[in-house]
Amino acid sequence: MGTTHAPRVLIADSDSRLRQLLFNALLAVDVFSDCVGTVPDAMAKLSEETYAVVVLDIVLPGGNPEEVVARIAELPRAERPVVLVMAVNALSARSLDVEIVQIVLRKPIAVRQTVELIHSCVQGASTRSASAEDNGDHATS
Repeated sequence: MGTTHAPRVLIADSDSRLRQLLFNALLAVDVFSDCVGTVPDAMAKLSEETYAVVVLDIVLPGGNPEEVVARIAELPRAERPVVLVMAVNALSARSLDVEIVQIVLRKPIAVRQTVELIHSCVQGASTRSASAEDNGDHATS
């Protein structure tokens, strides 16, 4: 991990059309993302890459999305992404770690507002990263 490139977004959703829609909308605002459709694929991506934001479908197939949240919780605090969970029923996200999940979005999502929110989170991560590099700080947990 610890690569030095523009902050990325992980979109983990079972709906391939929604993944593609978010991918394209984010690309239009110069935010790069990776898309996966299962829990194992999300876990693999989290092991390979550092993300500024993770967009997680609460009903992601192939396991329990709580596994993804638990994997994120294992990351050093400075490397933890902003976690947005998408759910048809917000109550279904209640079991997720509130220290890790910052935002729960209700499906169907408003794509433009969701992209603006993700873009804002990515810009915040980019600013924090640049500030730490300028100050010579090293991320610690």
